Amino acid sequence: MAMAETANEGGIRERVTKVVQWNPARATLKYGAHGAAHARALTLRVRGAVPEIANIYSGSCPKAGSQWAKALFDHPVVQQHTGLFTLPQLKYWDKRLHAFPLGTFVPGLYISYQQYVDLPKPPGHRMVYVFRDPRDIVVSAYGSTFTHRRLSNANDIETALDGKSVDEKLMWLLEFGVNHMRDMATWVGADERDVTVQTWRLEDIGADHEGAVTRILAHCEVDLSAAELERVIAETSRESLQKKDLAERAAGSESHYRVKRQGYQEMFKPEHYAAIEAAVPGLIEQLGYPPSEY
Repeated sequence: MAMAETANEGGIRERVTKVVQWNPARATLKYGAHGAAHARALTLRVRGAVPEIANIYSGSCPKAGSQWAKALFDHPVVQQHTGLFTLPQLKYWDKRLHAFPLGTFVPGLYISYQQYVDLPKPPGHRMVYVFRDPRDIVVSAYGSTFTHRRLSNANDIETALDGKSVDEKLMWLLEFGVNHMRDMATWVGADERDVTVQTWRLEDIGADHEGAVTRILAHCEVDLSAAELERVIAETSRESLQKKDLAERAAGSESHYRVKRQGYQEMFKPEHYAAIEAAVPGLIEQLGYPPSEY
C-alpha cells in the first residue's frame, strides 16, 4: 500500500473525529477504524508489504506528552516513511490487550511495563515512553478541565469536581489518576532491559525538541532527509501545535497546549505533596526531579 495512502487515511480520520463530537458516535467510529486497520493489515501481509517496523507504540501517563507523540508519528512526512496508520486511542488499560494490527502506530498506551511485555508484538516494533513529573501531571489535569473538549469522560469529571475548591479538585484529580502514575513507575529502567523501548522525560523533550525528535525517529528507524527533518521539527514544536490547536477552537478559547501554565510550585499545598509521595513513593527522585519541599 502506497505511503501516500497512509497519510491520506490519517487526514480523513482526523477530520471525521473532529466533526463528530457525540461520544457514542465517536466510539463507534474509533472501533470502526480499528476494524479497518485489521483489514488493512491483512492486505499488507498478502502483498508482502508489511513495514519492517510493523508497530510503533507510544506510552505515558495521561497528561505526559501523549498528544505530542501522536502529533509526531501522525505527521504526514513521518507517516510517508513509516507506512503506519495511526489508530484512534482507546481505554487500553481497561481491557486485556491483544495484538494490534500490523502496520499501525498505537498512541496513548497508558499501561504498565508488564502489560507491554505481555502484549503480543511483531518482531519489528518500537516503544517510545514519556515520563513527566507526577506533580505537574496533576496540575496539568486540573488545567485540562478548562481546555479539553473531546474527553470521553469530561462530563463525569466536571460533575465530580463541581462545587469543590481548587485544593479539593487537585486532590480529587490526584486520586483519580493514581493508578496511571503507578503504571508509569513500572517503566523506570525499562529501556535498560529492553532494546525496543526508549524513555524520555517530557521536560527534556521541551528543553531540546530538535535533539529529541532526531533521536526518537532514529530509535524507530525513521530516516528523513535534512529538509524533511527540519519541517517535522518545526511543525511539532509546542508553539506550532498550540497555534494549530487554537485555530480549531472558538475565539478566546484556551489551547490544549496552554499559554498560561502554572506548575506544582504555584498550586500545591502540603497535603498534595504528601498524597503524591504516598501514592508513588520515591518516584519523583527516581525520575530525576527535585524532591518535594513542604
